[in-house]
Amino acid sequence: MSGVVNTLRFTLVGCAAWAILVGPLAAVRADESDDEAATSPPLKVFSLDHLDAYLEFKGDYTYTKVETSERTWPGWDRTQRNREWSFEERIGLTLGGWIVDPGLISFGGDISFALTQDRFKEDTDYFDYTDSDTGHLFQYDLRVNLFQGRRFSGSIHGFQQDDRINRRFQPTLEQERTGFGTSWLYAHDKVPMELSYDYLETDRTGNADYRDDEHFTESTLRYGVDWLVTDHHRVKFTYEHAETKQEYQGLYEPFETTRDLFNIEHEIEFGDRHQHGLRTLVHWQEESGDFARDFFEIGPQLTLKHSDDLQTLYKYQFNRERYAGLDIETQRVDFQLVHQAYTNLTTTVDLFGLYEDIEDDINTTQYGGSVDWQYNRRNRFGHLYANLALAYDTERVRGDNGRRIILDEAHTFRDPFALILRNRNVVPTSIVVTDTTNRRFYRIGMDYAVFRQGNVTRVHRVRTGQIADGNTVLIDYQIRTPTDGQLDTVRVDCSLEQRFTGGLTPYYRFSYRNQEDDVSIGFLQRADRTDHHRMGVNYEAKCFTLGAEFEIFDDTVEPYDAFHVNGLVHMLKHPDHTLDASTRLSRLYFEGGLDDRDVTMIDVELDHRWRLSDSLSTVERVAYRLEDDSIAGDTHGWDVTAGLEYVVGDLTGELTFEYDRLDLPDSEEDDYGVYFRVRRELPDVLGR
Repeated sequence: MSGVVNTLRFTLVGCAAWAILVGPLAAVRADESDDEAATSPPLKVFSLDHLDAYLEFKGDYTYTKVETSERTWPGWDRTQRNREWSFEERIGLTLGGWIVDPGLISFGGDISFALTQDRFKEDTDYFDYTDSDTGHLFQYDLRVNLFQGRRFSGSIHGFQQDDRINRRFQPTLEQERTGFGTSWLYAHDKVPMELSYDYLETDRTGNADYRDDEHFTESTLRYGVDWLVTDHHRVKFTYEHAETKQEYQGLYEPFETTRDLFNIEHEIEFGDRHQHGLRTLVHWQEESGDFARDFFEIGPQLTLKHSDDLQTLYKYQFNRERYAGLDIETQRVDFQLVHQAYTNLTTTVDLFGLYEDIEDDINTTQYGGSVDWQYNRRNRFGHLYANLALAYDTERVRGDNGRRIILDEAHTFRDPFALILRNRNVVPTSIVVTDTTNRRFYRIGMDYAVFRQGNVTRVHRVRTGQIADGNTVLIDYQIRTPTDGQLDTVRVDCSLEQRFTGGLTPYYRFSYRNQEDDVSIGFLQRADRTDHHRMGVNYEAKCFTLGAEFEIFDDTVEPYDAFHVNGLVHMLKHPDHTLDASTRLSRLYFEGGLDDRDVTMIDVELDHRWRLSDSLSTVERVAYRLEDDSIAGDTHGWDVTAGLEYVVGDLTGELTFEYDRLDLPDSEEDDYGVYFRVRRELPDVLGR
């Protein structure tokens, strides 16, 4: 693969260099043939429409200090300091033009070359290490378009870029991305087609102990054809072949996956006004490698619109999955009715039945239903919104103490809470955590930790890992099932909100869930109950927003009471000068769960932007977090950024200072960064 990458890379670079060199030569040839042009028009086979240049100088300095206190092993305290200097002198070109004809071959993009000097120094309690390097850095972002506007058209692109990823309370990561690809389109009124290939390689570095360093590659081949039978009848087919590889510093084995995915989508509209529709989806995936998942899915869905106020939906879904040594077949039937009463009340009724069979293991039967009412109405005070949802389902498991697999269970990390997996009796070693794309795998011990509390499983975010507060993840895992069990679940959700015209909005939200484990044999109970109340008020004015909420979370696993106060103030609001301040205070009381503890969380942010003159502007941002846990201790986080930009004509200067501090009970990390850049634009080189 590296040989192919280098071949395409050099091809793209050669095309760009050829365009840069041939453009001036073509202009010279045109001048030499002025006499001939007087008698006959010249044949122009190449045009360099624009060529701009720039000179740039960049410098970076970063300093990281980590102090670790091993409380369980006295005398094992550790201190590490990293310093890195880098300088870069760059010359670049921005170009665009065409060959033979603008509609035949056109090209454009950026290309640059730089000389680099780097020096790195690391000091620890046991050794010192120094390294330096000089070299060159080639960057480009080029695209060639072929046969644009014609029935058969395509493009070829390639790029290599360097940038920085700023992370809150943690050091900035350096990211280098290299990619290339091609896409081709066959434009047809009835059968349009598309074929594309993309390759992306990413390197990320910058953490003090290199635990965040990673190398990621992904190549994807896609083909799609869309058969437009009539205006109301369509068949679409897509195929995707993808190979991914992730290498983490400190791990011996990389994550590698190869995937083939086939999709078929059929849609037809019928009825005297084409108001009804039948849609069928087919997915087939064959995957190999780490955490490989094979599946086949087919699902017809019939929608009948009986009137402007009434609509029904009928759906059947068949799935077969092979994952982690299990062969699972699932069949599900859904019925949905949606009724609109006037313009204020929407009623939705859902009924479903499910049968799941794991080969040579267990089978599960589940059925249930729900009804949901949504009401909104304008009144003399403002606008009223109300919602009430009731749901019931029962699940029956039969087998021999087997295992059942749960895929893509979505959770969002919200400090100071741990994630609690929805099912009980989880097999801890089966847990796999990914991002929402299912492409990035997080690492246990470095990004998250798993704890058991009876038959409940909790997932904690590691503060120094790759998962940030507020990130949503997908979790796969297996659960142990009883020999014979039945689980009944009742859910009630409701909300009431009045938005007054003056900006005041009081609200109340209630969520109740009760699970009864009636006859589970030979296993721990799976029953659970949650009673969640939220009462609050928000007020929005022209220059500020205030909010307060009281929360009661009565739960069998981790109950708590809490109150939250938040506010946003626009202290300065001018096109050239703004200052915004925001804060959030939360006080949580955990009683009756794993630990009886109190937690106080304070978040404060300041965002200042000031355009001092036509040529000078500045930006400052400050974020602070305090988490005071009566058991785990105190956590402090600082994130400070200050930047200055100076622009005079074609000259641009930027100076940025960053400071990050993450103070955990067992460690302290301070990170400083200074980045500056000076750039001189040289527009219209050909005209010059």
